[in-house]
Amino acid sequence: MNNDRLLISTRAVLLAAGASLALPAMADIPIGPPAVAAVAEQPADPAVAAFQDSEDAYDDYSGNEIIVTAPRLAGQLDTEIKAEAELDEAAIASYGVSNVSELLDALAPQTRSGRGRGSGRPIILVNGRRIGGFGEVRNLPPEAIAKVEIFPEEVALQYGYAATDRVVNLVLKPNFRQLSVEAEGGVPTQGGRFQSEIEPSFVAIGEKGRINLNGGWAHNSMLLERERNLGDTGRSLLPASDAYSIDGTIQRSLNKVTDASLNLRLDQTDSLSLLGPGAGGVTDPLERDSRSRNLTSTASVNGMLGDWRWSLSGNYADADQRTFTDRIGGGRDRFDSSQQTFGGSANLSGSVIEGWAGPIRLSMTGSYSGIRYDSQSDRFGIVTTSDLARDLPGVFGSLTVPLLDPDYNVGKIGRVSLTLSGEVQNPSDFASLKSWGANLNWGVTKNLSVIASFNRDEAAPGIQQLGAAPLVTPAVTYYDFATGQTVQITTTTGGNPFLLAEQHRDFKLGLNWSPPMIDGLRLSINYNSNKSYDTANAFPLLTPEIEAAFPDRVTRDANGVLVALDQRPVNFDRAENSQIRWGFNFGKSFAQPKQDGSQGGEGGPQRDGARGPRGQGGAGRSGGRGRGGPGGMLGGPQGGRWQVSLYHTIKLTDTVFIRPGVPELDLLNGSATGNGGGSNRNLVELDGGVFYKGMGARVSAKYDSGSTVVGGSAGDLKFGDLATFNLRFFMDFNQQPKMTKSLPFLKNSRLRLSVDNLFDAQRKITDANGIVPINYQPGYTDPLGRYIELEWRKSF
Repeated sequence: MNNDRLLISTRAVLLAAGASLALPAMADIPIGPPAVAAVAEQPADPAVAAFQDSEDAYDDYSGNEIIVTAPRLAGQLDTEIKAEAELDEAAIASYGVSNVSELLDALAPQTRSGRGRGSGRPIILVNGRRIGGFGEVRNLPPEAIAKVEIFPEEVALQYGYAATDRVVNLVLKPNFRQLSVEAEGGVPTQGGRFQSEIEPSFVAIGEKGRINLNGGWAHNSMLLERERNLGDTGRSLLPASDAYSIDGTIQRSLNKVTDASLNLRLDQTDSLSLLGPGAGGVTDPLERDSRSRNLTSTASVNGMLGDWRWSLSGNYADADQRTFTDRIGGGRDRFDSSQQTFGGSANLSGSVIEGWAGPIRLSMTGSYSGIRYDSQSDRFGIVTTSDLARDLPGVFGSLTVPLLDPDYNVGKIGRVSLTLSGEVQNPSDFASLKSWGANLNWGVTKNLSVIASFNRDEAAPGIQQLGAAPLVTPAVTYYDFATGQTVQITTTTGGNPFLLAEQHRDFKLGLNWSPPMIDGLRLSINYNSNKSYDTANAFPLLTPEIEAAFPDRVTRDANGVLVALDQRPVNFDRAENSQIRWGFNFGKSFAQPKQDGSQGGEGGPQRDGARGPRGQGGAGRSGGRGRGGPGGMLGGPQGGRWQVSLYHTIKLTDTVFIRPGVPELDLLNGSATGNGGGSNRNLVELDGGVFYKGMGARVSAKYDSGSTVVGGSAGDLKFGDLATFNLRFFMDFNQQPKMTKSLPFLKNSRLRLSVDNLFDAQRKITDANGIVPINYQPGYTDPLGRYIELEWRKSF
């Protein structure tokens, strides 16, 4: 009896303590949405939500032993679709990156969509909410992030986006402050170029919101042909450039369920290139100098209306460019362009009715975007102008209907839900565009899920593809399949006003499994099949097939030598491809510190916020004690973590039918549409690393199989396999107390050494005689080669 009373008393104390700790966080909204805002199904009263979280945290006990399971972090996504990957603080620290932009680059194998649609960058949510744009989080330091969740494309539908890109949710720490300066310099081991950059940054996250200010200057010296033993022709392989940037983000909590954010960014890049011998020969080369200046701004407001989540966002951007190009014989051509983009969207998401197997959820988005593009080219005194505009209003909606759910006594084979989506857009320069899709999600068990989806989309070409002013570039090195020679030609780029609207048909079948017998392992396999009609493409590689399809784009002299090529975009009648992408992500923590500061044993990956007792993460962790939290500048505890991921993409089919009368191109078997050769059947991506007591090492590798392009009478062009390896070593000196005691200036700093393309690998490209064509020399295809960079980052 005494033991039972002691157990009940202990449980009551723990419940009270948990509720008292949770209530302030729920009520004050430290970084934006509280748990009630991020999860619409929870009670609207923060006190009730806090009590339920605390109750769930301690509902498992046996005898005198209490088993503690931390609640989900406020800001995690509430969705039936399982995350494909999750990173806690230790996992984030193990990547050794400096900001969110670098982190997403490192996570590219896991965040890349297999559908081949969208922007390529995943959709970013912060604390389970939409944001105005990527600029709001681009420069956030990794130490400010408590958790990263990666979801498949279908989750995008629930937040008012099309299912074209994966979704990444960033859960920020509620209390964090950091002022830092980062300086880096790098050189290729072959020499000839130096790259340097300096970036000051400030971020503060508190009870009422966050602020993030960043600046940057980067300088790159010019790389010349002679510095890669390609002769002295007065040409540059890479331009000299200087880039300047400044941006800032402010996010504020307006009340307990509403927050607003604003981001502004200004950047400018000046560059200088050499195009080849001028009137005075190589000592007087032709020059091209340009300046681009960009202003971008985004704003958003998020809140709750009862159980409904709403958001408003707006954006404006102005991009200007001016280019001067020397002409042989004297004089300069000039090209100017200016583009303004602007728009806004309103999203409303929530449960419309209680269905037989759960709440039926609706997400509706109304949007408008506008583009204004002006360009002018002045060549030999002949001025050509373009004045383009597009207005694009649209409405997008999705409805998620639970079909089976054991909690509702409907079905015994797991949870099944169906999401239907539709979109209508009405561009001012095209007919209406209609899209629709259906996605079936089956949560077989809590560790196994299956997704099937079909989408039918329509899209208009970009207005620059349609109407950009022509830009003529002389002395371009080009390989001519008809003669087997590398020649200097004049190219014309710009817009094509006769392009048609694209139509897409995409099917996906995916499986995700976390084997319960192997803690920390996540497996996935996805099959994607895409069919597209009237696709707008850059002018393809001039193979005999392409020249037969577009004879009016090619100019040859009386001897059949290629002298000019019109590379403005074209429509392909049809393109089809299918692929399988499978892989795994496996990671575990080890030697994590216990509450008394001693090192614990090996632990598994920390899922759903269940990261141990208060002080080791979970909902109780404030995460931002001064600079970067108790684990030092990189955040996280002073324990260790190892992680490895491997993904293999196998292309099954990849064909293009350009137009009637021209044979279908099989990009896997001898055809090509780009300068990089045909389609590579196999792509393998490996990433892994270990992090312990502030010291980390990572390796990333990519294998890309080769291809052969059938070249007719001139013979085939063979593109060899390519395998590249990148290494990264870093040290957070805050987790080396003996070293910082001896050398105090190392406190709050990190040193990182990166080696890209460790083995200086180059894809070998040879013609029918085994000779590498001039324009496919390694100096042209990969001027940098092996590249070493040293970075120093210090916070104050």
